Amino acid sequence: MKKLLSLILICIFTLPVFAQDTIVKHSLSKGMKTANMNTVYHRSSWHNILIYHDDQKYAEEILTTYYNRPTSEKFNDHSLPIDVVTTKGKKYTKFKKIDKYIMNNNIANDLVAKWFNRNDSTGYCDMELIYRRGIEGASTENVEMSDYVKRGKAILMDSGTDLIGNTFVLAHDIVYIDKGERNKNVAEGISLFGDILKIAGEVMASSTGDNDFLELGNSVDELSKTTADIVDDFEGFRVKIQTHLYKLNWQDSDNEYFYENYYLDENYYDAAKHQAWQNANYTLTYIGTQEAICGQTVLKDVYDLSQLIKIVLYRTMDESIVKLQKNYEEFRIKEPIYEIDEENGYVIAKIGLKEGVNENSKYEVLERIETEDGTTKYKKVGEIKPVKDKIWDNRYMAFEDGAPNSELNGTTFKITNGKKLYPGLLIREIKF
Repeated sequence: MKKLLSLILICIFTLPVFAQDTIVKHSLSKGMKTANMNTVYHRSSWHNILIYHDDQKYAEEILTTYYNRPTSEKFNDHSLPIDVVTTKGKKYTKFKKIDKYIMNNNIANDLVAKWFNRNDSTGYCDMELIYRRGIEGASTENVEMSDYVKRGKAILMDSGTDLIGNTFVLAHDIVYIDKGERNKNVAEGISLFGDILKIAGEVMASSTGDNDFLELGNSVDELSKTTADIVDDFEGFRVKIQTHLYKLNWQDSDNEYFYENYYLDENYYDAAKHQAWQNANYTLTYIGTQEAICGQTVLKDVYDLSQLIKIVLYRTMDESIVKLQKNYEEFRIKEPIYEIDEENGYVIAKIGLKEGVNENSKYEVLERIETEDGTTKYKKVGEIKPVKDKIWDNRYMAFEDGAPNSELNGTTFKITNGKKLYPGLLIREIKF
């Protein structure tokens, strides 16, 4: 009976693991080792907020495009119901105003409540989300043996609570770069230049008797009237984005404190705990801000305006996030090695230009180690560097646009330090 119960528990625990998270290694020919599933690792969680300028040009298109953005494969979605803050103006909203909103609207409390699936009306909580994300970070061995260890399921629960401290809030201030204003300035500059040439032409005509000089200023003045249309066609749709990054303050001591003071099980009601939550005061820490301005915006003629807006908006948002990851270690993603080419000393990982990979990037290789108390540590076991001509272009619509290397299935890295690397080890960018 005990064996049967253990088998049932193993099946229950391992279903989501094998569906999403367990790394399975096998050898192929010519020294290649490939993982046929992604490795397990603790992903950070995030809540994204749009600072929405409802009076700027293309405001509705930007809002709709933002709502329909692709789901990130690198972060757990921890979205709260309120994810848009409306403001006015065609310039970035002052940071003090954004910071005040982030800090004074119970966002930190709401993030914690979501982790425990707390019902605001009853105060009841459960561990399902923590358990699910915790089991995503548990090794196959730990899941299968959890029925035999003293603390059993609690180890997986503790693994999940480790994730709470890696919860982030990103506030994206998106501003349309108004071509009309820029083009007006350009046109005025050309018109002024035309006035100068017109005066010069009159002088030259008077001194030489050649009236062709009189037409010089008039031609430039006419050019200024068509400049706006020319620049519009050349530059296309552009935005700039400031992204402000915050991190939830959560320490190990908060685990026990939450259980003792706020956690209510549906089978046991405690009015004091329910009331205590009204005085909960979790906080966020401001980490930093990065700006990204879109580059090329004139793409293939097959794209209409809505497609162009998607490409520009998504790629610029990705760039602002990459800049934050490069500058703030706690926000950097970890990505599993997907394939090993032992003969050539290469590894392949499913990251690319979207994640900011370039020929100068450097990555450390980490081995995930579980301690006896269920916590996770990462040990550095090597370093890798991207191969110049084998960097995957995985940006939004890159393949459809025919971008070089968009047909690849990952970026190839050369091993610069470390031996016996294998699929499933994690890589993380090193700031240099």
